[in-house]
Amino acid sequence: MPLLKGTAGKAMPDMAIGYVTRKDKARYIDVQNLFIDEDYSEQFKETAARFGKYTDYGERKYYHFKLSPDRKDKADPLMVQEYAKACAEKMFEGCECVITTHTDTQTVHSHIVVNAVHPITGKKLHLNGGDYTRLKDMANEIGKEFGFSSLDFRKKAENNRTQDEQHIILKGGTSWKEELREVIEEGKQVATTPKEFIDYLKLYGVEITRSGTDYSYLHPQKKKPIRGKRLGENYSKEAIEHFIGEKRYGNTRAAYAITGNEREGQERYSDGFAERSVGDIEREIEQLDRTAEQAHRGYSLEHNADGNGSDDHNR
Repeated sequence: MPLLKGTAGKAMPDMAIGYVTRKDKARYIDVQNLFIDEDYSEQFKETAARFGKYTDYGERKYYHFKLSPDRKDKADPLMVQEYAKACAEKMFEGCECVITTHTDTQTVHSHIVVNAVHPITGKKLHLNGGDYTRLKDMANEIGKEFGFSSLDFRKKAENNRTQDEQHIILKGGTSWKEELREVIEEGKQVATTPKEFIDYLKLYGVEITRSGTDYSYLHPQKKKPIRGKRLGENYSKEAIEHFIGEKRYGNTRAAYAITGNEREGQERYSDGFAERSVGDIEREIEQLDRTAEQAHRGYSLEHNADGNGSDDHNR
């Protein structure tokens, strides 16, 4: 069932690319319309700079897609990588893409990070609900060519849950708790605010049912939520907000300060993609964001590879 999920990122692409190219996760790394031996994130930003993009904090800078064949397909990692490359070529023709396949969990899965700025035209890639549905159809069609089973993502499921939500859309795991940890870990790595973290989890059917002193996470296949601290200290609300604050500002105070204002902002969602108006305070700290990102450009999290990934399969 090649299962496609995607999200748009408004932060600089360093963190997302760093995550998908982690050497302890990525078995294969390829690129599209990029130099394989140069920093991918820097190339994204150089393209954007040529067209005067990436200047506003709130603008889309990249899209991050995941492709997960069904476990029953017992997909070979190299075949999954070739499948992801075929998807990137057809879905995002002419765009700059980083394509990786992870084998660190029971479900082999691929990531595609796409620069939102086209390297030739300079136009921004914009995906609405109809486009997202079209991409899912393409993922199924291309998957059949590789011998993967397909997913009827339009089929209604019981209790008003979509078929996507019945299967946690990630990389698998040995248990539902491990699946939650995987989602939470990736969410905190790519999110730049606590609200973005919560929204990111929703993309994968994970609901936060309580966010007082601690988060309570509801797995899409479970009826009762579990407290973050029961999953481990790294998954508590305090630990996650501290991590996000340190990553973005070097302290948590600024991250906490914008959270309430973001909740007051207007939101609208289109099948997994969110457009956010985060309020006046975001505009006021726009310059601070730029300064912080420049200062932390060299910041290395435990998951960050060299930014390129040197794999024998690279080309």
